[in-house]
Amino acid sequence: MKSFSAKSIPVMPIALLAITILLAPPISAQTDDRESHGRPTPGGLVPPASPRPPSIRERQFKMLEMEREAAKPRTPEEERLALAEIAEDFEKIQVINNKMMGATMRAVAPDYARIAEVTAEIKTRANRIRGNLRLAKMSANNGEKSSNYKKVQDAAGMKASLLSLDGSIMSFIKNPIFKNPGVLDVEQSEKASHDLENIIDLSNLINKDAKRLSRPTEKTN
Repeated sequence: MKSFSAKSIPVMPIALLAITILLAPPISAQTDDRESHGRPTPGGLVPPASPRPPSIRERQFKMLEMEREAAKPRTPEEERLALAEIAEDFEKIQVINNKMMGATMRAVAPDYARIAEVTAEIKTRANRIRGNLRLAKMSANNGEKSSNYKKVQDAAGMKASLLSLDGSIMSFIKNPIFKNPGVLDVEQSEKASHDLENIIDLSNLINKDAKRLSRPTEKTN
């Protein structure tokens, strides 16, 4: 398991988030039914379609969909509220995650009750960011989410799960779209959406395990 420094990780600035409200959400690619089911062979069998990178036409379609979604009007008050919430949530997630990681990685026996509290707040704030940024949910084909998550049984397992959550949070906040918000980048927008979905999914799963392990009969470390 990789190590985690107990030192505080600097919180990423949120000054450039002012334009991110206008960022388009990543749209799940819609494949043609004929392509997704393959083409009939002379023997009548239909071979499964093999994964392939999106075509130029698909990427152009995705860009148009993103632009249409971004063009949906918000009232000035809605924009001010969304911006304020994005800025607050973007910073708060980093602060509470840094504190939780610093305390948990140093501890022999993690404070499961506190971890449950923090992961619940991370999930709530991540959900609000997703709504304010109008990020579409990732389809099953575009992201694995947390399919490899293993139920936490002890302190070591909890630390490993928190490291995965921390990785998704750091990947999200360091996404280039927050540094260059004026540039529309489909791949980076999709990556931000994928990371945000992972944050929501992992924080939910960890929260459930932390609540379970906070009960005396469930502690095994």
